Amino acid sequence: MRKCMIAVMTALFLIECAGMSLAATQINIAVVTSPELVHTRAAMWFKEEVDKALPGKYDVVVHHSAALGSETQALQQIQVGATQMSVCTTGPIEAFVPEIKALEMPFLFSSYADADKVLDGPVGQDFARRFEKAGFTALHFLDNGFRNLTNSKRPVKTPEDAKGLKIRTMEAPTHLAIWRAIGANPTPMAWPIFTALQQGVIDGQENPIAVIYASKLNEAGQKYLSETRHVYSALVFVANKSFIDSLPPADRKLVMDAAKAASLKGRAFIRDNEAKQLAELKAAGMQIEDKPDIDAFRKVTAPVIDSASGDTRKIIEDIRKALK
Repeated sequence: MRKCMIAVMTALFLIECAGMSLAATQINIAVVTSPELVHTRAAMWFKEEVDKALPGKYDVVVHHSAALGSETQALQQIQVGATQMSVCTTGPIEAFVPEIKALEMPFLFSSYADADKVLDGPVGQDFARRFEKAGFTALHFLDNGFRNLTNSKRPVKTPEDAKGLKIRTMEAPTHLAIWRAIGANPTPMAWPIFTALQQGVIDGQENPIAVIYASKLNEAGQKYLSETRHVYSALVFVANKSFIDSLPPADRKLVMDAAKAASLKGRAFIRDNEAKQLAELKAAGMQIEDKPDIDAFRKVTAPVIDSASGDTRKIIEDIRKALK
């Protein structure tokens, strides 16, 4: 009887230990956007890919709508390992990887094809190495579209029309410099900003069509939209480098592949829906300026690019060479 009890207890102990060893490793992904936006969608697509490739081994938890704080706060958490990943706009990354500001320069890219050529090539690989120096791994690049101006005051066709407007920007020095050069009053503010727009704390903001559409900014008093396309809004699937390096090699490859697959879905989602979303915003009453004076905007913002120095200047030149 005693031998039987010992056998049972041993079996239970082994089962418990096996259960502990099989416990899924949690991967927390912090994003600031609501489920409708591509940041969160890409995170969920990543989860689906990981669940399919490594069933039961990893528990991917997507914390959306800024549940873990702003993008800057999420990056700080990732850097110290408190959070594992994010799908993040490049603007706030500037505080951690200064050279990323090269991607934030005004009118550097004229098309999605240009951006893909650069970020999927040697320049993208160079950025990935720079991320590692800051304790991050750049798993893959995707995007949110090209950024456009909206406001509640007046149509904007030229830089002169934007002068004095209080425009919400990301917490990124380069974006502040762009709008100061235009003559607006840039105001850095964490997302979301619907209430601030609705209450008139700010006159306008600048974001890709997908964000303007999904966030229903037209319902927050944003009556005017100008298709300035002043900055290509790259996103990065960014992770804690130590966490990625700690994964078994086979798992690491599958996680990287999952991030790439999710990123490519994200790119397609943005590009396939942009025209439809713009048409619906127009139908909902937004006044669309589809032919702003891009040459004038490019001219007044040129000093922002000219002021770049060091490695940032080199990357800008590398981008221009890649696009020739």
